[in-house]
Parts: sequence; structure tokens; C-alpha cells
Amino acid sequence: MKHYHYHYLVVLFVFLFSVNVYAETKQVDVEGKWGDELIRTSAPELPVVSIDGNLLSIYLADALENLTIVIADSNGFIVYQDCISSNEGGYTYPIWLSKQPGSYTIEISHSYGTLNGMFTVNP
Repeated sequence: MKHYHYHYLVVLFVFLFSVNVYAETKQVDVEGKWGDELIRTSAPELPVVSIDGNLLSIYLADALENLTIVIADSNGFIVYQDCISSNEGGYTYPIWLSKQPGSYTIEISHSYGTLNGMFTVNP
């Protein structure tokens, strides 16, 4: 009987320590100026950027039009560029990066301002 309890404990520990080992979504810190005193409306919330493996996600809590995204590698070469729009808030824009592992920069530009951040694509 003790033999079975030992196996159950081993299986339980293996399960507990193996859950979400490969799922590591990390938020990308972006900094810059967003919003201005000259704009008479309140600025929308900052886009939230996260990376999970080679999937970069940009979450837009508010509707935004003409949001330009530029991603460059560590040598400054542009590997991705697009202008996106969302007619409603709560939208996540996925970007699949098929590039080599390494460090990248992201620039998000809009009439409200420009945000910059750095992230790493892991193998």
C-alpha cells in the first residue's frame, strides 16, 4: 500500500512542476510620450506589448486608427512594419516573428505619440 502512495506523490510533483514550463508570456516595457496637452480629447490607454516565443502581441484597450508598428533587429534592419487600426477596444494584434533568436526593438507611432521598447526572441 505504501508503494502506491509513493507513486502518486511522484506523479503529483512531476505534474506540478511541469505545468506551464514552456508558456512564458513576458510583457515588453515600452516608454515614450503618449498624449499631449494640445490634443483636446483624453489619450487612449497605452498599447500593451507582450512576447511569447516568436509571437509578439499588441493589445489595444481602446480603439485606435493608423497605429504604425516598426520592428528592427539588433543591427537596425527593419524586419516588420505595418500600420494597423482597431475600430473597437479590447483587440489583440498578433505578429508572428519568423526571424532568428536575438534582440529586437519595437517602435509604436501614433498622433498621440511614440513608444519604444526592446525584447528578445528566444530559440
